[in-house]
Amino acid sequence: MNYDEIMRSITRGLTGNRDRDVKYLMEQSEAYKTHELAREILRGIGRLMYEVAPPAKRGGIGRAGSNTAFGIQAAIEEVEFQMYKKNYSRAFGILESIIRKLETDKGELKMFRDDSVSEYHHFRNPLEEILYKELAKPKRTLRRIPEDIGQLYFIYGNLLFELKRFDEASVALKKAIMINPINVDAIFELAEISKLCGSLEDYYATSKKCLSLSYTGKSLARCYRNIGFYFVELKEYDVATALFHVSMNYDRQTTMAQSELYYIQQLTGETAPVPSIDEVNKVFEKYNLQLGPSNLIVSIAATLGKDAEKRGHFGAARFFYSILYDLTFDDEVREWLVNLPNEDS
Repeated sequence: MNYDEIMRSITRGLTGNRDRDVKYLMEQSEAYKTHELAREILRGIGRLMYEVAPPAKRGGIGRAGSNTAFGIQAAIEEVEFQMYKKNYSRAFGILESIIRKLETDKGELKMFRDDSVSEYHHFRNPLEEILYKELAKPKRTLRRIPEDIGQLYFIYGNLLFELKRFDEASVALKKAIMINPINVDAIFELAEISKLCGSLEDYYATSKKCLSLSYTGKSLARCYRNIGFYFVELKEYDVATALFHVSMNYDRQTTMAQSELYYIQQLTGETAPVPSIDEVNKVFEKYNLQLGPSNLIVSIAATLGKDAEKRGHFGAARFFYSILYDLTFDDEVREWLVNLPNEDS
């Protein structure tokens, strides 16, 4: 029997009597522990055991089975507080202590490791999950990691980056991305490591990849600034100028793009004119760059916003409409936001 057939067979043996079913599932765990699909089957049995166990006992099952009941969110908040206070050694110690509990001696997650039937992720919102499904077309069943372990690895990678321990930072950031493949902030940090280590082509390729994943104006703007930097290094100043101007359109709260334009002026001795729309289009077509937000992201945000509004989940609708407006500056979307009730129905 394959995995699905085995799990259906096990599930059919459940009676609805909690004590009897827990004992039955423990017996099934013992029976399948040497099976070639043992890891997948035992995880499936673990999920069933969690469902049938009395609520008061579920915490114990979670701690025994996942070893993640360390208060991940509380730990993240504590680490961020210590970083705010510039107690970096304290923040680093907290992170290392938790990660040692999460990982095996080989540096692999003790739980939530992908297997032949499941892959494990933690997405921060439904848009990220749908975007991943559309882009990656996963063949295996997606399982949700209950806490944002990826954020721990992201912060850990950042601290290692600041300490110039780039190889270790890269490992931590790749784990953050494995947990959440739509974490563009972690991907940006990997790009920075490539740049500092002299791999400009990797920096360009990684930054370009982020274009299809960016669902905020700030992320989109950072993509264009990164790619603009690449073309500055190639002395393709007209191309870089076009990219920096597009960047400013999506993030008007930062002066970083203006600083880059001033740097080009210092290099060339002249102020480059603002490129026309036609000139921008030609640059983006020539280098096969995505101009503006991904159509897929725009479609997902609009669909999720409308669905949430119909269900009376106005807070969620506001979240998705805000993403949509941030990317499109569409007056109609702004009207949707203005007309939303303040409280969920």
